[in-house]
Amino acid sequence: MRKPVFQGSLGQDYYEYLIEKLKANQRVDGRTLDSYRDLKIDLNVVPKAEGSAQVQLGKTSVLAGVKLTAGVPYADTPDEGVLTVGLDLAPFAHPEFQPGPPDEKAVGWGRVVDRGIREGKAIDLGSLVIEEGRKVVIIWLDLTLINHEGNAQDAASIAALAALMSARFPEEIASALGRDSLELLHFPVSVTLGKISDFMLVDPSIEEEDYLDSELSVTSLEDGRISSMQKILSGPLNEEDVMKAVILAKKKGDELRELVLKTVKKHKSRANKDSE
Repeated sequence: MRKPVFQGSLGQDYYEYLIEKLKANQRVDGRTLDSYRDLKIDLNVVPKAEGSAQVQLGKTSVLAGVKLTAGVPYADTPDEGVLTVGLDLAPFAHPEFQPGPPDEKAVGWGRVVDRGIREGKAIDLGSLVIEEGRKVVIIWLDLTLINHEGNAQDAASIAALAALMSARFPEEIASALGRDSLELLHFPVSVTLGKISDFMLVDPSIEEEDYLDSELSVTSLEDGRISSMQKILSGPLNEEDVMKAVILAKKKGDELRELVLKTVKKHKSRANKDSE
């Protein structure tokens, strides 16, 4: 058996046990190779944010908050609103996380979310102009990983989508634009796949991440298009691997997206009833 070129925290015996499980289309935690952990989405968990969501993917937990303000557009895009995405790793979320500026992991995971939204044209930034060249809506999307048990990027992607879908404009902006909330044109969802030896698996746990050769995050839209792909580890992926990853990402992306849409729709329906 090929020995890994890295030192997994649980050692070589765990790696060999993991491989034997994968050969039988099983994971150590009982899932099949193409199964996600349990997903839970809670909306409006931060009362003072314009939109917020907390996502539990297994034991991985991400909090997303949206702040909508009026500000000056970028000089090179005077006819567009501004989207800013940031992801922080709470020091208490994992023993290896440290206080301070975002590290390479945080930047990489945040980029998965940002590119999926931005390249997928999920938000029509041109519709967020209050006064061209002088005043536009600025979307601050802040993500915080508050417990890390693997696959932070997918949990962050789901939390970001749910928070944006539930966001409502402050009264001043709503009056200027003539509508109450953000209007998403598309619904990007990241699906991360890891490769261990010859096996491709979705939603790697933190134990599995320790033994991955390669990791690829694929963000798809509801119409089947791919809005972004980001390779995270340096191990090789051949053409067959990439095509398999894309097919799996589209299938699993549809499942995750349906759950987000149902959750947001149910929440909005409940909110409308409460306001009557």
